[in-house]
Amino acid sequence: MITGLNVSKIAETFNDGFKTILLGAMVIGFARAVSVILEDGQILDTIVNGTSQVVSAMPGALTAVFMMIVQGGFNFLVPSGSGQAVITMPIMSGLSDLVGITRQTAVLAFQFGDGFANILYPTSGYFMATLAIAKVGWDKWVKFIWPLLFVWYLLAVVFLMIAQYMNFA
Repeated sequence: MITGLNVSKIAETFNDGFKTILLGAMVIGFARAVSVILEDGQILDTIVNGTSQVVSAMPGALTAVFMMIVQGGFNFLVPSGSGQAVITMPIMSGLSDLVGITRQTAVLAFQFGDGFANILYPTSGYFMATLAIAKVGWDKWVKFIWPLLFVWYLLAVVFLMIAQYMNFA
């Protein structure tokens, strides 16, 4: 028998799930809006050209590492991998073409920067929810995971340099 309390809990659960989906859709929508403004306003070309002027003096392998570091930092602002891809991949692909990095190496830099940062920043709702379910404080988690992240980033630097030197395509 369905009681008023059961129906209320079902409706509340539905509303919570709907809010989560709506929030995710809004993040992707805002990312797409930024992308459209950057493209239609021809701002994207200016950003890519200006960035290429800054990094053109660096060797390609270091530029790939720089791309990974920037992507990892950007993950703090936009924790959604899809949202990041919509915003930053047009910049990274254009930049890679201008400075002599293969597009696949740029994608690898994106994946390393986004993927590793997903288990560090407190701006990711899913990550923080996972820590809450596990009853682990964020500060305790950072102390635990920092040595592993350091090793991962060192390996990522090595792999990006290898990818650049072998013209990974």
